[in-house]
Amino acid sequence: MVRKYILVTGLVQGIGFRPYIYKIALKNNLKGFVKNSNVGVIIDIEGEKSSIGNFLYQLKEGGPEALSIDKIVIEDKELINYKVFKIEKSSKESRGITFISPDLGTCKECYKEIMNKENKRYMYPFTNCTKCGPRYSIIKSLPYDRFATTMNFFNMCNECNEEYKNILNRRFHAESNCCAICGPKLQLIDNEGRVVNTLNPIEEVIKFLKEDKIISIKGIGGFHLVCNGKSENTIELLRKRKYRERKPFAVMIKDIETVKKYCYLSKEEEKILSSNKRPIVVLDTIEDKLPLNIAPGNNTLGVMLPYSPIHYLLFQKELEVLVMTSANLNGMPIVYKNEDAISQLSEIVDYHLINNREIYNAIDDSVVRVILGEERVIRRGRGYSPTYLKGDGFKESISLGSYLKNNFCLVTKENIILSQYIGNLDNVETLKRYYMSIRNLSGIYNAKPELIVYDFHPGGFSKGYLKTFKGKKIGVYHHHAHLASVLFENREKDKVIGVAYDGSGFGEDGAIWGGEFLIVDCKKFSRVGHLNSVQMPGGDKAVKEPVRMAISYLYKTYKNKIDEVLNLINFNLIEKKYIQIIRKNINCPKTSSMGRLFDAVSYLLGFNRNVTYEGEAAIYLENISIAGVVESYYFDIDLKNQKYIINTDKIIIGVIEDIKKQIKPGIISRKFHNTIIKLTLELCLQISNVNKIKKVALSGGVFQNKILLEGVYNALKQNGFIVYINKQVPCNDGGISLGQIVIANAREME
Repeated sequence: MVRKYILVTGLVQGIGFRPYIYKIALKNNLKGFVKNSNVGVIIDIEGEKSSIGNFLYQLKEGGPEALSIDKIVIEDKELINYKVFKIEKSSKESRGITFISPDLGTCKECYKEIMNKENKRYMYPFTNCTKCGPRYSIIKSLPYDRFATTMNFFNMCNECNEEYKNILNRRFHAESNCCAICGPKLQLIDNEGRVVNTLNPIEEVIKFLKEDKIISIKGIGGFHLVCNGKSENTIELLRKRKYRERKPFAVMIKDIETVKKYCYLSKEEEKILSSNKRPIVVLDTIEDKLPLNIAPGNNTLGVMLPYSPIHYLLFQKELEVLVMTSANLNGMPIVYKNEDAISQLSEIVDYHLINNREIYNAIDDSVVRVILGEERVIRRGRGYSPTYLKGDGFKESISLGSYLKNNFCLVTKENIILSQYIGNLDNVETLKRYYMSIRNLSGIYNAKPELIVYDFHPGGFSKGYLKTFKGKKIGVYHHHAHLASVLFENREKDKVIGVAYDGSGFGEDGAIWGGEFLIVDCKKFSRVGHLNSVQMPGGDKAVKEPVRMAISYLYKTYKNKIDEVLNLINFNLIEKKYIQIIRKNINCPKTSSMGRLFDAVSYLLGFNRNVTYEGEAAIYLENISIAGVVESYYFDIDLKNQKYIINTDKIIIGVIEDIKKQIKPGIISRKFHNTIIKLTLELCLQISNVNKIKKVALSGGVFQNKILLEGVYNALKQNGFIVYINKQVPCNDGGISLGQIVIANAREME
């Protein structure tokens, strides 16, 4: 007989791990206990040596689907002759850390119960078990127990309590267990705040959706704005009410077979769509099958499957496709409180479907896209966050992230915790949500950072906030952070050639960077090449108005001959005045941004309007691009002051000459993409020859472009490079906070 004291750390709580341990302990005739603690799951077992060997094998090789073990620490102890094996009350320990499970989509067993007329949970919209349901969105503190969640408000009925105590039941120690008798309830409210008297709110909502009403529906991490995805008029009305001109809406589709009616679907995409994470997956659409105003001008559609019982119930009567977009006023954070939905959304929606289960941590849907046959995360939210990575030797730290697509990063006990997506910090409401999210996650993990890491931008949002922290402040450059996120994700410690294609980021020379070639590792970088700099007439206005960048690139290329070109493109008189602003250098900061070059070419090829959402002009360019075109434009790479400068003049001239010949914009777009792919390879080859480096890292928001990423990656691989790209960490600014914390800690370990 032997006794083992075991600590299991990682993603081990809120996923049915203790019930699993209980079952395999009994199966092996072991005595002792298992319990949650704030440092992980603690197991104390006694039994025959061979039985404990079997137990440890089953512990390491089996377990719930969402289980992710980081470490198993085993100590030998003296026998104390336990009489039984039991699940003990959770405890607080002084060492180690445990992780919170992300929210999980409804499992198959719960779905069957919801649809079974004989089951007590028939049509119950909050059905869950140890395998599925809300986790991170409802937890307030660790260890993970009911009293530490917003489910503490609901007392389990006798029948639910019996399930909770029964080892043979799927809900054995399911902390959020409930039913129609004892759990949360739905309520339907009109847009004037009056309760709609109905015995079946879901049925009423289905009827309203069929009548082309717009509903706000409280989900797992916040409210959605929902309408019939086949009603073009209702979608247009939602756009008008929400002041969302052209930004694509996500849709929720009934099931996989229905998705195949409207979108092309690979095996990998189907696998991700159907996973318990249930993200929005960006799919190629089958032409003209759904209203075009869901995603105007796009060849893709953001699709998700139902992931909570409420969603499944909405599709019971003929509905197939629902527009389901985050409920917020334009640019504001997602609404997650009942009272805020009723007060803030009354002019957008006709009705609210609310419930009395409180959301503690608001969280948006995650967004992914399959590129190069693998999942690439665009936005880390529900199902994916919080994200946990190992930071060996890392100090207690916090990184504040980026101004756009913000999230933040914590390090506690050498564990990196990447927060959920929060949004663009360009309004007071999102800043408040940001501060609240930091308080919540820091409080759960009792984080006390020694290092506080921020973006070097002199006008950055974080400057005032930095003063609220004690500890060492470390500034990091934007594009270094982008590339460090790739290096860390791929666990690469050597120097590489880093290619950062982005919209904007503050550079060492005080200019706006974004088309950068760096020799880089996780500690430092040197700039060895970049896109030629051009002026941004009007500063930040040029980001919203691509016409300004088009004129700037034309002026750089043609100088005194520009009038002839301006007449060719049909610029109006006001737009032509930007030439004078450029000539006089009035509020015209310099930029080397690849994103701004894409904007300029997009305008020349027909995007003759202002941008209504980030990246819109570049997305237009990707969408019009015609496959099969192999030609590209000429370009020069000049060596000036020991830096390689990509001269875009011949590219712009080539585009203009093709416009004169009335070549299709889609062909010109593909030639432009091919050119960027070709020049990226050419410059990497030149840098490699001089520096003897055969490894390349790619990052930055421009690499969300599938044509560009696949083209650059394949070209580099075919020329003998080892290529690193972001996968689970976004290549856009959602990866900045990880890069920041990696750089700061790498420097501290010097």
